[in-house]
Amino acid sequence: MVVLVAILLALQSVVITPTTGGAADRTVQSQMQQEAQDALVVAAEDTDENSLSQMVRYWDEDGGFEGTDDSFVDPHGNNVYSPGNFSDESELGEILYDRFDERGQNYNVELHYSNESDETENRSLVYQGSPSSNAVSASYTVSLYNNQSVTANNGNLDEEEDAPIENQDKDESLYNVVEVRVIVW
Repeated sequence: MVVLVAILLALQSVVITPTTGGAADRTVQSQMQQEAQDALVVAAEDTDENSLSQMVRYWDEDGGFEGTDDSFVDPHGNNVYSPGNFSDESELGEILYDRFDERGQNYNVELHYSNESDETENRSLVYQGSPSSNAVSASYTVSLYNNQSVTANNGNLDEEEDAPIENQDKDESLYNVVEVRVIVW
């Protein structure tokens, strides 16, 4: 009888919360998504040499992005930035590192764009693994124009042969439209 009362008392004292099963609280998810969106907006509005547009155009001569780390690759085998390296290369990287990496949260930064066949392609700038089921995402769209410079080597976009992002329509002044997507978990 005493054992039965002890078990009954123990069962009544357990508190089940929305995060007991491992799922993130919706408030926490909303806050992470808003922080990621704010990071994109701040980086896009930066008037220095670190804007989102310049980050997307920071190419090297090998068809990749300048300053990526050879020891970090995405699932497609492309070199990507480590979070620390990305924070040194861009305003967005610095904000994400300060807000998420230092709190132990993972994030991926992806670029989504159309190729000449109008198919969507993507390229990772930061890849920290597959997102969990409670991941949130935020995105910001950047327009690239043929007369803009490639920030790593000072050539123009329309002069690049091994560009990581293709020229969607070579006859137009618009080079491509790129969605910068941040996924946090």
